[in-house]
Amino acid sequence: MKILIAARGSKLSRVQVDMVGEKLRKIGIEYDVIDIKTKADLFSTEPLSKLGKGVFEKEVNEAVLEGKADVAVHSMKDILSEINPELEIFAVIERDPPYDILIAEKNLHKLDPNTTIGTSSIRRKNFIKYIRPEINTKDIRGNVDTRIRKYLSKEYDGLILAEASIKRLNISISYHRLNVYDFTPEANQGIIVVLGRKKDEKVKEVFKEITHKDTLDEALAERATISVVGGGCHSPIGVLFRKEGKEFYGIASYSDGKKKITVSISKAGDPYTIGSELGLLLKKEMKNEGIIP
Repeated sequence: MKILIAARGSKLSRVQVDMVGEKLRKIGIEYDVIDIKTKADLFSTEPLSKLGKGVFEKEVNEAVLEGKADVAVHSMKDILSEINPELEIFAVIERDPPYDILIAEKNLHKLDPNTTIGTSSIRRKNFIKYIRPEINTKDIRGNVDTRIRKYLSKEYDGLILAEASIKRLNISISYHRLNVYDFTPEANQGIIVVLGRKKDEKVKEVFKEITHKDTLDEALAERATISVVGGGCHSPIGVLFRKEGKEFYGIASYSDGKKKITVSISKAGDPYTIGSELGLLLKKEMKNEGIIP
């Protein structure tokens, strides 16, 4: 049996496909890849905030829905909280480090005033503005190699990236890991997900063999938090769950650059329920602060 995987054609995306493919080969399944150009690829110089939702995933998922591929492989943080009803999560593989990192000569608290940090994420910009309001942020697009090249050529004094991308691409560069209380990561950061057609039971069974259960539970809890808070909230939040044994440890943060709210939860149970509880805690604090009605 051979599985046909749809994915973006970037270097990082291909590495992620091969990480899934390696798991498949261990259970005797071969794979092939088709490269798909997404809206994010076609408008690579535009700020992501101007391109709308689903810019890294829509065209890739359409290839699966149209039968051009069996499954799609994504960075899970890039997929919308509401997945197309004809698709479902077939698998996630074990999570890589979920943290944000700062690539710069000094750590965040020691950076000089008026330092310029490259990031296109509103979440990251708001956290920086709250923690170090005298530091500047500037949009940056392009793949990880391109961003690092711009940093090394002094176009930026620093970058904020996902640690997982550096690890997957095996890039050797010094960086500072940002703690989750200052910089709560984006939901599902560090997770690679496989999406497939809901009705495709044969392929679904294959991927059940490679899925990492604790990572899936963390992912579902984080997505539940986002679904509770995300609906009426125009500014993004960070959320991270860790599962140890039967216990879930979760943290969620919101910042508009002037205020910052962080809530946490620790308990055993169902990921949807616990994730939703954390979302409600954050929503309650946002209401108390007058951020949402």
